[in-house]
Amino acid sequence: MSVRTRPLPPYAAVDLLAVVVLAAITLAGFWDTFAGVRWIVVAAAGVAIGLVWTLVLTTLRLGIGVVVPLLPVPYLLTAGALALGSSGLFLGVPGIETITDVAVGTVGSWRLLVETAPPVDSRGTVLLIPYALGMLPAAIASVLALRSRRPVLPLLPLLVALVLALLLGVTDPFSTPLQGVGFGVVALAWVAHRGLRVEAGRAGDAPTAAVSGPRLLVGLGVVGLVAAASYSVVEVPADNRRDVLREVVQPYDSSYLTTPLSAFRRFRDQGSGVYTNLADRKLFRVRGAEPGTRVRVAVLDRYDGTRWYAADDASPDDFTDRFLRVSSRVDNPARGEERLYTVFVRNTWDLPWVPTIGALQAFDFYDDYASDRLPDLRYNRATDTALLPGGLHVNEDYVLTAVPTPDRLTVRMKPWRRPDATLQEAAAFLDVPARAWSLGARTPMAGVFRIADRLRARGRYSDGAFGWEARFEEGHDAQRLDEGFVNAPMMVGNDEQYAATMALLANRIGVPARVAVGAVLGRNGVIKGKHLDAWVEVRVGNGTWRVLPTRAFMGRRPPRRDSAPLPEVALPPAPRPQDRPPTQQPEPEEALEDESAREEATDRPLPRWPLLLLVPLAAGVVPLLKGLRRRRRRGATPASLAYLGGWDELVDTAHDLGVTVPRSPRPAQAVAIGVPTSLAREADVATFSPDEPDDADAFWRLVEEERSGLRSAARPVRRLLAPLDPRSLLRRR
Repeated sequence: MSVRTRPLPPYAAVDLLAVVVLAAITLAGFWDTFAGVRWIVVAAAGVAIGLVWTLVLTTLRLGIGVVVPLLPVPYLLTAGALALGSSGLFLGVPGIETITDVAVGTVGSWRLLVETAPPVDSRGTVLLIPYALGMLPAAIASVLALRSRRPVLPLLPLLVALVLALLLGVTDPFSTPLQGVGFGVVALAWVAHRGLRVEAGRAGDAPTAAVSGPRLLVGLGVVGLVAAASYSVVEVPADNRRDVLREVVQPYDSSYLTTPLSAFRRFRDQGSGVYTNLADRKLFRVRGAEPGTRVRVAVLDRYDGTRWYAADDASPDDFTDRFLRVSSRVDNPARGEERLYTVFVRNTWDLPWVPTIGALQAFDFYDDYASDRLPDLRYNRATDTALLPGGLHVNEDYVLTAVPTPDRLTVRMKPWRRPDATLQEAAAFLDVPARAWSLGARTPMAGVFRIADRLRARGRYSDGAFGWEARFEEGHDAQRLDEGFVNAPMMVGNDEQYAATMALLANRIGVPARVAVGAVLGRNGVIKGKHLDAWVEVRVGNGTWRVLPTRAFMGRRPPRRDSAPLPEVALPPAPRPQDRPPTQQPEPEEALEDESAREEATDRPLPRWPLLLLVPLAAGVVPLLKGLRRRRRRGATPASLAYLGGWDELVDTAHDLGVTVPRSPRPAQAVAIGVPTSLAREADVATFSPDEPDDADAFWRLVEEERSGLRSAARPVRRLLAPLDPRSLLRRR
C-alpha cells in the first residue's frame, strides 16, 4: 500500500525562511535572560522540530486540523531529552516520569524564570520556555503559511510568541531595537509578499509589482498591529518602564520572617537555663576574609511601628530590591576585585538569613549533598542580603564570590538626595528627640552624628537577663522605643533598641537609614552568637550605603539600680529555712520505747498488689494533665489568651500524633499541620490586634473540629498512644 503525498506549494521556501527569521528575532529577547549558549541550541532545536513536524504531516496530505491539535505529541516526546537532558528509555523514548516532568515544568517554569535573578543558568526546567516558544509558534505559523491563503494569519502565532518573550525577558534587553524594528520590517515584507502571491493567483498573470488597494490595506494593518504590540512591550516611555513579568508578579513575601533583630537576645547571655541561647556557640567560621571584615546577616529596611523587617519590592522605581532566586552567577554590579570566601557552618542556624560579605557575585554549596537546596536560596541585590527558608544545618558549608564594598561613613559626606518618606513618617513618634538632639547641626549628616553622640552619652546597656535588670524588656515597637527607651527616666537597652532607634531618628531628619545585623570578624574568623551586633547603614549621595558602627551610638555603661525609678519586679521570694514547716519531734514515749520490744518485732513484707495500681495511675496522669491544660487554656482571660491557647492546643495535638510542626509563624505551621490557614490568621488577629475579642468559643469549636480531623487521619497506633505522649507537656513555648 503506497502512501499518498502532496508536493509543497510554490514559494514554500520563502515562507519557511520567514518563519525561521521571525522566530530567531523573537528568541533573541532571551539573550540577556539566560547564561551560556545551551539555551540557543535548545531553542534552535525546537524551531527545527516544529518545522519538520509540519513538513512531514503536510506532505502526507494532512491539514491544519491535524497538525495543530497533535503538536503536544512531539513536544512531550522531545522536550525531555532536548531541554531537560533526560536520557529516556530504549532508543531515547521518554518514560512516563519524563513526560510528567515536561508537562508540570511547562506550567511552572515561567514562574521559576521570573523569580530568578538574571542571567539564569541554561539548565533545568527553565529551558522548556525557549524550547516551547521555538517549536510551537514555528510549527503553527509554518502550517498556516503552507495551508492558508490569508496573508496575515501565519504571523499571529509569531506575534504571540514575541509578546511572551518580551514579557518573560528583562526590562532593557539589548535586542529591543531588533525585536521592535527588525520584526516589523521582516513581518511587513513577508505579509506583502504573501499578499502579492495570493492576488497573482487570482488574476492569473497579474504583475507582481502592482500595488492595489487591498495590498495597501493589508500593509497598513500589519504596521498598525506591530506598532500596537511594540508600544506596550517594546517602546519605553521616558518616564516609565516597560512591563515585564519579573517586575509585575507578586514578589517573595519576606516581611513575616523572624529577623535577627527581633531575636537578638538569643545572641546574648541569658543564663544556663535557656537552651536556645547562642551566645557562646560557634555559629560560623569564615575563611578568606581579613580581620575586621564586616559580615552581614540581615538588612532591615522597613518599620511598621512594631518591628524592623526586610521588605520585598519596597521601592516602586527600583526592582533590584526583590528577593530573587540566584543562579551560578548574580548580575550584581559593584566596583572592586572579586574575592572568594568560604563559610563553614558550625552549629544549627535556624534563622532563614544567610551571612554574606559585600556584593554577592556567585554562591554555591561546598558539598554536593547540600546543592539541592540551592534553588531555594534568594538574594536581594539592593540590600545584599540572602535568605534560605529553613536556615542552615551543620556542615552545609558554602562558598561566596563577592566584591567587598566600602562602608566608611564620615560627617562630611552628603546624604542621599531623597529622604525615605515611608520611614520618615513611621518615625513621627520620635519627632521631638530627633529635632532636639540634632539642633545646631549645619548639615543633615552632622545631625545624624549629633544624635548618635546623644544616644551614646545618655544611654546605658543591659540585655535584661539577670536579676532586677529583667525589667528592661526586649522588642523595638513604638512603645518600647518611646516611653520605654528614649523618653524613659533611664534609657536602657541593648543593640536591638539602640540600632532601631538610631535608624528611625536618622530617617526622621531626612537621612535614609536602615538597620543591619552581623558581625565583624576577628583574627580566627569564628563567629559566635555574642559576636553579632546591630548597626545602622546610612545612604550617602553616590547611592552607596555606609556603616554607622554600633559603638558610635550605643552606650556601654551598665544601669544603676538606685537611679532606676522603674517599679520593682515582683519576683517570687526564695525559700528560707524559717518558712519551712518545722519537723515534728518524736514523742517522748516513742523515744523511750522499749528496745527489747523493737527487737521482737518481725519484718513483715509489704503486699505487692498495690504496685499494680501504679500502672493505670501512671497512664492516667498524662491525659489528666492534658485535660486540665485544655480546660485552663479554654477558660483563659482575656479572650486573646484563649485564642492563643486554642492554637497551642492544636499544635500540641499535632505533636502528639507525630506531625512535625516547624518553629515558624502560625500560617506556616497551619500548612505543615494540614489545617486551614484562616484559623492561624484568626489566632494572629486576636493575639496581636489592639482590640480585645469578645470570646473564643467559636474559635475553640473550630479547633476541636480540626483536632478530630487530625486524629481521624492518623494511624490507629499513633491515635491510641497520642493521649499518653508526655512530650507536648514538656514543649517550650
